[in-house]
Amino acid sequence: MANDDVSVEILTRLPLKSLFRFKCVSKAWHGLISNDDYLRRRLPLLTSAVFYHCSAANREPRFACTSNDAGELRECGLEFFPLHGKSDIVDCCGGLLLAYSASSASFYVLSPITKRWAGLPPARRTTLLSVLAFDSYHSKGYKVVSFAGWLPQGSQIEVFSSSTGGWAERRVHWGIDSDSLTASLRYFAGILYVLAYPHHIVAIDLDDDALPCRLIDLPVGVKPGACVDRSGGRLHYACEEEGRIKVWALEGGGGGGGGWALRYSVDADSILRRVPGNLQQKQLHLLAVHPEREGVVYLRTPGRIVAYDLGKEELGEICEFRKEEEKEEKKTYLVQIWVFPFSRYMSDCLAN
Repeated sequence: MANDDVSVEILTRLPLKSLFRFKCVSKAWHGLISNDDYLRRRLPLLTSAVFYHCSAANREPRFACTSNDAGELRECGLEFFPLHGKSDIVDCCGGLLLAYSASSASFYVLSPITKRWAGLPPARRTTLLSVLAFDSYHSKGYKVVSFAGWLPQGSQIEVFSSSTGGWAERRVHWGIDSDSLTASLRYFAGILYVLAYPHHIVAIDLDDDALPCRLIDLPVGVKPGACVDRSGGRLHYACEEEGRIKVWALEGGGGGGGGWALRYSVDADSILRRVPGNLQQKQLHLLAVHPEREGVVYLRTPGRIVAYDLGKEELGEICEFRKEEEKEEKKTYLVQIWVFPFSRYMSDCLAN
């Protein structure tokens, strides 16, 4: 194991793209890189973002990802996908992007990290809303959920599974008015969580063909910019309320049987004072909760994404957009970020 430890020390210092390629160096390195648990504990989490340049000259979506050796969000183009200019990015999850071409009514799943993509067979019905579901720690496969017709308290949907290669028609019933659902949702461990007004989370089990739903009451009403996330194996709800960043954890393993406990409540201005830059120009937007370290949240300020430990009240990693992209800070519009651990499934899921 001593030699393996030396090899792991080398591997953890490589950029992610090199790490994928170096599985071919030897059987020993292939085994180490393919061993998720052994390597994951030694690799930093990957922070990724999809954003737009909000200028008249360039409105195409862009992708950025941190490397293992720098806290900069390095932009990489999506030109490896030949239909990039003829389709729209409609969702992203776990390091993958979902693109849709209206002209051909076709879906595509892309991996900007591995530069691979796959086309999906046509769905039977026109999509009204599309969701990508991929959690590389739960499964090496992904699903695409196409909402094809709204019902008073549910929807007709089609679900594509990469494991079967086909679509299946389903009907989902969430037990509250469809108009109350928001666009704030998260997928992990087989469950799609959707925030719903006035104070609910709708949990849809995508691993069950019957798509059972349950309602989880929130501790406070849904706030603008709020998010639901998993951290430390538990469901968390985070929002900004009355000038404070607040985070609740759901006791009882996220199954809805326990109650919410307020874990953190920190003054937003005290966080802003720790972030580099002109205080008068700063804005704070809640993005996500750290998937492993409870109490750490990811926040957006102009030109950067920062991690902040609410318990220790300490500023952590700072991921910056490249300076030339932020000469005028308002020219970059962030669409969505995700934070996820390394997994070989990122390279395997689109291998064919």
